[in-house]
Amino acid sequence: MLKQSIYVKDQFGVKHAIQATVDSEFVNTQSHSNIKHITVDGEDIRPSFEMFFQSVSSGRIFKVI
Repeated sequence: MLKQSIYVKDQFGVKHAIQATVDSEFVNTQSHSNIKHITVDGEDIRPSFEMFFQSVSSGRIFKVI
């Protein structure tokens, strides 16, 4: 697994620069399906099948942009 800096937007349209853990194919494909989880404010968040990431601690919903 690799760490990659990516941008996400929350449900309010606020853009965040965060770290994502990705598999090795992400480097070549840049496909969102290769993202294993994102880390926001110290919380690792796994994607739903629609590739949205919902924080349990803050309730915010993130989408990769």
